[in-house]
Amino acid sequence: MNSIRHWAAPLICSAVLISGCSGMFKGKAASEKAVGEIHQLFNEGKITDIRMAADSKFKNATSEKEWSELMGAVQRKLGKVTGTSNAGFNVRNFNLTTTVVLQQSTTFEQGTANETFTFEMNGDKAVLVGYNITSKDLIMK
Repeated sequence: MNSIRHWAAPLICSAVLISGCSGMFKGKAASEKAVGEIHQLFNEGKITDIRMAADSKFKNATSEKEWSELMGAVQRKLGKVTGTSNAGFNVRNFNLTTTVVLQQSTTFEQGTANETFTFEMNGDKAVLVGYNITSKDLIMK
């Protein structure tokens, strides 16, 4: 009986760790895909679609008017997204909720910006709960 416990405990711990890490990797991949979709909608001028697809936490934090004004300013001053690269990420799981924060270095037609996207996983889908953009080009133009 003791030998079963001796082997079972490490196996169970390993299984839990592997399944948890698997979800975290899926979260990063799903979030990277979501950033691509957000940038595509932005380039197509579908700003309200981005907000509509976001989580209620995002919608409660920013009114539709504020969101449209911010993204309209980004479009006017920086233009369309031409490229983005991952500048860092953080994936955490707390109370069965996986949160992914992606920091992107993004190039636009008329400047650059650092974007921070925060997503919560809903099944296999990353749902936007936060967005921040910092850009000297956005401020100076």
